[in-house]
Amino acid sequence: MEFLIDIAQYLFMLIGMVCILVSITQYSRRTSDISGAVMLFVKRIETSVNEYKWYRIGISLLIIGVAIRIIKLTLWG
Repeated sequence: MEFLIDIAQYLFMLIGMVCILVSITQYSRRTSDISGAVMLFVKRIETSVNEYKWYRIGISLLIIGVAIRIIKLTLWG
């Protein structure tokens, strides 16, 4: 059981990071501004609907992965 939870945790976190990287890549291709992609984490920048969707999915999956980790450590130490 713990093995499956570990796999789920790492998959959620990995897919979340990939989604965020897709969003950053789309933004940098659209605007040709690589430094603006870093600002995505610091302040609000103008993103397209598709970039925003990928970013939100990525953040959501990362949060789910962290929640699974916390639950696993709480229940199984």
